[in-house]
Amino acid sequence: MADRILTQALQKFGDSIVRQMQNLLARNRANASGYLSNSIEADVITSKDNVTLLDISMPSYGEIVDAGRGRSTKGGPKQNWRGDIKQWILEKPIKLKPGVTLEQAAFLITRKINKKGYQAKPFIQPSIDYVLNKDTEKINDAAFQVTVNNVDIQLKKFYKK
Repeated sequence: MADRILTQALQKFGDSIVRQMQNLLARNRANASGYLSNSIEADVITSKDNVTLLDISMPSYGEIVDAGRGRSTKGGPKQNWRGDIKQWILEKPIKLKPGVTLEQAAFLITRKINKKGYQAKPFIQPSIDYVLNKDTEKINDAAFQVTVNNVDIQLKKFYKK
């Protein structure tokens, strides 16, 4: 019963973190298609060693949105993610100037990102900190009722196309 109480408290805690992440993505205008926001999930996992984990998963590019990207090295622009940029242009949607094709726009945007980088839009740690400060008492109440070896928050990335 006590384990169930902790699991329920951690699940609520994880769900609060997910909602806060989604709110920050929307506020930062960092969610063109909604895929990132809709893909964030929280699950409570108990291992064979009776270690309880709060697992928050999202597509791997969530960390890239969160951290941003500084200026690139002196090499030429890497164009291997131009297809992702084309999809982003279509989802945003960005209005192209007359005579500019989608391929040309994707090349120019990719080149600019490679030269100048892009600003970080932090949403992972700020969300965890916000919820920790807001809901710590609820977690503490549940933790006092249960003896657990370890409770940890783990950020898991996954790849979906």
